[in-house]
Amino acid sequence: MVANIKYYVVTIVSIFLAIGLGIFIGFMLNAQDILSSQRDDIIMQLEEKFDYLKEENEKVKKESQGIKAENDKLNEFNRTAYSVMIKGRLEGKNIAVIETSNDYLYTEVNQTLLAAGANTVSNTTIKDSLIADKEKLKEIYKVSKEVEKEPSDLIAEVVKEITASLLTGEITPLVSSLNEQGLIDITGASGTPVDYVVLGGGSLEKNDDRFKMVDKTIIDILKKNETPVIGMEKEDVKNSYIDKYKENRISSVDNVDSTIGKISLVLAMDGNPGNYGVKPSAGSLVPTVESSVEEDKEQ
Repeated sequence: MVANIKYYVVTIVSIFLAIGLGIFIGFMLNAQDILSSQRDDIIMQLEEKFDYLKEENEKVKKESQGIKAENDKLNEFNRTAYSVMIKGRLEGKNIAVIETSNDYLYTEVNQTLLAAGANTVSNTTIKDSLIADKEKLKEIYKVSKEVEKEPSDLIAEVVKEITASLLTGEITPLVSSLNEQGLIDITGASGTPVDYVVLGGGSLEKNDDRFKMVDKTIIDILKKNETPVIGMEKEDVKNSYIDKYKENRISSVDNVDSTIGKISLVLAMDGNPGNYGVKPSAGSLVPTVESSVEEDKEQ
């Protein structure tokens, strides 16, 4: 009897195990179908998304090509308008360009001034060594001036003499020595007084003291002598001087490395003072001037 009960128990357990195993196998087969279906749905969604992104990429590519074509047209127009806009506006003016540091060079501006009819009298770069090498500056000053002691504000005094020398066109012994010793670099000085001074500003490092000793000193001397002055810098300078030029109430152009900036420089110098360019401190992109086409027709 006992054996029969054990037999029935084992039989019943076996049956339930078989049923459970069947249910498990059925569930797994069903789950695989579900996962396979979900996988197919995901693949389909990814394919649709890929197709959408591909279409969007093509649209952006076409738009980019259109923008490039438009920019090429604008650049071509700027090149054409450039010579027309600046022609003869600075006719006969003697201009000195002073780069107040050797961080950024503005040699390309000479071509613009010449194209506008100006006489670029001189180009001067005040090198970093004029500020940094104080002992050498002291020695040059004492020898050139034939004095035993230098002034307390030596750098400002030297910058004043450089500015005055460029204004009159007469290179003093001190300025000549500074040039020979490599503290400044002067080219094109011909003994001719200047009508206008262009300051090339901007620096790699922020140094308010340098601006005060160099740029502000130059500006003050020029204002005292009633000589027009304008500040310029490139669009990508690390440390901008434009705000300081505005504070000192002189005109400025903050993107002189562009065609539009070069046009603005000439127009500003031709009786249209202001602060022009693309930076927040600019009053407008370019000066507003009346067209001279009708005047040309009448002539």
